[in-house]
Amino acid sequence: MYTEHLTQALAIGGAPIHAQQLTSTTTLTTGKVDLALVHRCLFVLDLGVFGGTSPTCAAVLTVQESPDGATWTNNGTVSALTVAAASSIGTSEVRADQLGAGKRYVRASVVFTIGGTTPTIPVVCVPLTGEAIHKPNSVNNDVSVVSQQVTT
Repeated sequence: MYTEHLTQALAIGGAPIHAQQLTSTTTLTTGKVDLALVHRCLFVLDLGVFGGTSPTCAAVLTVQESPDGATWTNNGTVSALTVAAASSIGTSEVRADQLGAGKRYVRASVVFTIGGTTPTIPVVCVPLTGEAIHKPNSVNNDVSVVSQQVTT
């Protein structure tokens, strides 16, 4: 028997890169995730069906860290993630013990390098957190989470 629902165990810990269509090379970042509240963060990067003539996209996700949630540097422990195929998903996970000294916040910075003629590249990136210090983790949801449904 399960004692907690996934909606309680997991949280969308920072503002996601909401679903959007990109048409040119762009860098986007998620909101900050406070790893003083949770032990892990999983960034889920999704590229949808590419549109246009000969469209290409190389999406490189780098985990960044910060002591204050304002000044960011690339994390030296977690390798960059590259996703380049249409209709594909990649994930990058970071643990609190992988942060540099004095760092507590993380975010994903994703560089989308786009090519082709009139390309349209649908993208989204969601930061999921787990192993909350205090339960339920859902109290750590980003303000953009407006509804969660559980069928019992």
